[in-house]
Amino acid sequence: MPLRKKANCSKWIEKASYAFFIIDLRSGKFEYVSSSIKQVTGYTVKEVIAMGVSGLYERISAKQMCDVNGWFISSPKKQTQEHDYVEISFKHKKGHYVWAGVHKDLITNNKGKSTAIGLIRDITATKWCWDQLDNSKTLYYNAQVAKYRTRISDSRMLECNHSMARMLGYENREQCLQQHYSIKSYVNPRDRKELMKLAELQGKIDGVEVQACRIDGSPLWMKISAQAYPEKDFVEGVIWDITAEKILTATEKQILKEIMLGKSSKEIAYQIKRSIRTIEDHRANIMRKLGAHNLVELTQKAMETAI
Repeated sequence: MPLRKKANCSKWIEKASYAFFIIDLRSGKFEYVSSSIKQVTGYTVKEVIAMGVSGLYERISAKQMCDVNGWFISSPKKQTQEHDYVEISFKHKKGHYVWAGVHKDLITNNKGKSTAIGLIRDITATKWCWDQLDNSKTLYYNAQVAKYRTRISDSRMLECNHSMARMLGYENREQCLQQHYSIKSYVNPRDRKELMKLAELQGKIDGVEVQACRIDGSPLWMKISAQAYPEKDFVEGVIWDITAEKILTATEKQILKEIMLGKSSKEIAYQIKRSIRTIEDHRANIMRKLGAHNLVELTQKAMETAI
């Protein structure tokens, strides 16, 4: 390489935000490390070269040691793979841990000498963003209130959480996303069309009550609040199951609340001054109306409703 190009290349490497390194695979020592290594690790070039690859391993978090031990001087995972990448949690010189993304290539010259060359960059901010995104997804998917996103044009379910899938009667959210079109849930499909017109006109829906049904045909009353995005052809929001509030009598609501407190039919009968047989009849009617087949299902549906 001409001296001028070599000099320009060296300047470019030294100014880069990531650190460039060369490791002699036979000795396991760094032959070269660019000055940007200090931005990632806090250590100077001389300090990194002095500590060597073994010293670098000592600063990797204990949780990752088994996964990356020997990685810097090892052959790629596959014989046909010359390039390798790993993300490591590394102890910074100041004592805190940072995340580093490391790319490595293996090169063998005509004399048989094998060298590892690669790049190290600080990905701490990126990892933090992904962790926050994962946390947000976890909160979304596991929220007690039903959350959803549907396409305005054909009512296809685009996104939902577990509570939404259960409310509609699906086994899981994946099944709901594959099969559900919201217009099929409405007792009167015209209600959905009117609702979408209102959403597009006002930009949102706030506490609108709709009569619907689950996939097994059992009744479902929904209270919907959502935001419309006509230019993107979707509406998203939250839905409360108000079925119990709508279809249960005042006595049935009272008995359901007592059941949720763990009281037996005998205890409820004594409290509201009715016969045990009457309480048992009310319990059966409650389960029938809410589409519950056992106490576990009844408890789940009661928790998801506004009762």
